[in-house]
Amino acid sequence: MGKYLLVFLIPLMLSNKFYSPKEFSLKVFAEDREVTLASLKGKKTIINFWATWCTSCIKELPILNRLKLDPKASEYRFLAISAGDSKKKIRRFLKRNKFNYTVLMDKSRKVSKSWGVELLPVTIVLDETGKVIYSENIPPLALP
Repeated sequence: MGKYLLVFLIPLMLSNKFYSPKEFSLKVFAEDREVTLASLKGKKTIINFWATWCTSCIKELPILNRLKLDPKASEYRFLAISAGDSKKKIRRFLKRNKFNYTVLMDKSRKVSKSWGVELLPVTIVLDETGKVIYSENIPPLALP
């Protein structure tokens, strides 16, 4: 019985990680431009969902920043989606903390919710076609 249950559970567990996310359009913090999901296609992308008040988000910053130093980093875009924070809070946070990703603002949390992000932080890796190939509450220790 256990073997049969496992056969049915494995595809269910994997289905959460490999999916096509919903389209979005978010403003880039401190810039006059927007990023869309469609604009990310053609290059792998690391997306970190975070918030200024999230202590776990702050603790993982060194790992996230280290990913940009990986030899494969030129193959990736690096985005940080601020979930629910105002421009003022983001500005204050970035003055105190080194975070070398392009920061996108999701003040209403509409994108976070549509992508199934309920707890922070969440790191998602998209392949070149825009499909999710990694989705966890901790960032990968090395680029996939």
